[in-house]
This record gives sequence, C-alpha cells and structure tokens, in this order.
Amino acid sequence: MREELPPISFLRAFSRAAETLSFKEAAAALNLSPSAVSRQIQSLETHLGVALFRRLNPGLEITAEGRRYLQSANRVLAELRKAQEGFAVPDSGPLRVSALESFTESWLVPHLSDFERAHPGIELQVEATLRYADFERDPVDVAIRFGTGPWADLHSEPIVDLTYFPICSPALLQGDAPLREPAGLQSQTIIHVSQTPDAWSDWLRQAGLAGLQPKRTVTYDHLSIALSAAEAGHGVALSSHFLCEPRLKAGRLCEPFDLRVRSASTYHLVCRPEGLEDPRITALRDWLVDALA
Repeated sequence: MREELPPISFLRAFSRAAETLSFKEAAAALNLSPSAVSRQIQSLETHLGVALFRRLNPGLEITAEGRRYLQSANRVLAELRKAQEGFAVPDSGPLRVSALESFTESWLVPHLSDFERAHPGIELQVEATLRYADFERDPVDVAIRFGTGPWADLHSEPIVDLTYFPICSPALLQGDAPLREPAGLQSQTIIHVSQTPDAWSDWLRQAGLAGLQPKRTVTYDHLSIALSAAEAGHGVALSSHFLCEPRLKAGRLCEPFDLRVRSASTYHLVCRPEGLEDPRITALRDWLVDALA
C-alpha cells in the first residue's frame, strides 16, 4: 500500500467532479481547464489503484469505490477548511444588517445611538427592506425577520416576547359614539398592515369577537403609514408597545381598551450558523434582547 497521500488539488477536483458529474463544470468552478481536471482525477485513480468514475458519453458516473472515497475526501476537505478559517483575521468591516422597514424605522434607528455607545468598535450597515434577505446571494451578515421561524439552513432566535393591541387617535374616544369597548370596532375602520395580514383576525378571535365585521378596512404596506393613519383619526390599527411607544407617550395615539394579545410570530435575529462565531453578531443579539426586554 502506498503511504504518501495525494495532493489536495486532486481531492478538490474529484469532489467537485463527483458533485457535478461533469469535468467541464468542475473545471469552471475551480478555474481550471477540463483537461487539467481530467488529468488530476486520472492521477488520483492511478495513485489509489481504483476507478473513481465511469466515463460515459456524455457525462460521468461515479463508481462504488468512488462513492466510498468521496465521503472521506469531503470530510478531509471540510476539516482543512475549518482549520483554515480558525486562523482567519476577524472581519473588521461593517456588520451588514438586513432589517424589516417597520422594525428599522419604528425602533432600530431611534435606538442605534445606544448600540454605538455600548459597542463603539462595531460599525453597522443597515438595509431597511420589505423582503427577506437571501443569505446565499445578498451581501448580508445578519437579518431581523418577522415570523415563527425557523428558516431552512439558517440559525434563528426570537429577540422579543411580542404582544399587540389596538391603538387609535384619542379623538375616537370622544364624540357622539366614543370607542370604549372591543365590540365598538364594528363601527370603525380597521387598519391592516400587509406584512401581518392575519393580525386582526387573530386579535379578534382571542378577544371573543371572531365574527366582528368593521365598517370598512384599509391596508397599508408600511407600519409607519398605518400608525400615521391611526394618529390622524382614520381608523384603528394594531401595534406592539415598543413600535409605537413615542406616539403613545406624546399622546398622539392611545389604547382604547386594555386587551393585549400574545403574538405567535415575533422578530427574530437570523444569521448563517457559523455567524454565531462572529463576536459582532453576538454583541448585536445580546444588545437587542436586553434593549427589547
């Protein structure tokens, strides 16, 4: 038995060819020529004394010996990659954060100075968005998503225990038909937010008013617009305390009745599994949890 080991380049060529079953595609991924990949795999087969592929026309078919060797080759490559990453210099660039516009505008931006004071060495680059960032293609390190989680192939954890409740202009509590109890919503305009289409139906169900029909409904695609519409007296919206706290404190919005409902969905911090080894991400997570508690 030969004691010397094959070059790592041979293992990389074999692994990629086994994945694509094509020397041409493997070559493109490795920035080599197809003939170079073919020669490397032929040399590996000679070294091992077995055929790793059956050459077809067109394409390749991996042999039983090739499948067994592939498991070991991939394990070795993964261990080497992990060891190499352990020596990498930590990224000192900005931490790229993708966050929903509702969360960014209503809470994150007003509190960013608190994070900067607590972590002066971490620069945040925030993208406010209405869509979920694609961690495979988008330049993003961490995201704030709304939902129940988990999301495939990503680490996610809730950052706030969320309850929500109706809010409206104080003007709706006055006049000839003041809003004083939940049943009075049938004479009001209900304001929806498109990102949480089931919020009102869930709240009404838990309030014992599943069949209630309001006078009319209106839907906005931004929470801030929905809150502004409620503030202007155009209807009743749903919100969580931390998202509308400044408007409540200023008296521009109020809770018409004390009936808060726990939300099954909430805001989550989402990152790649290896992102938990980035101290910038864990610092952001810990700060968010503490600040939102």
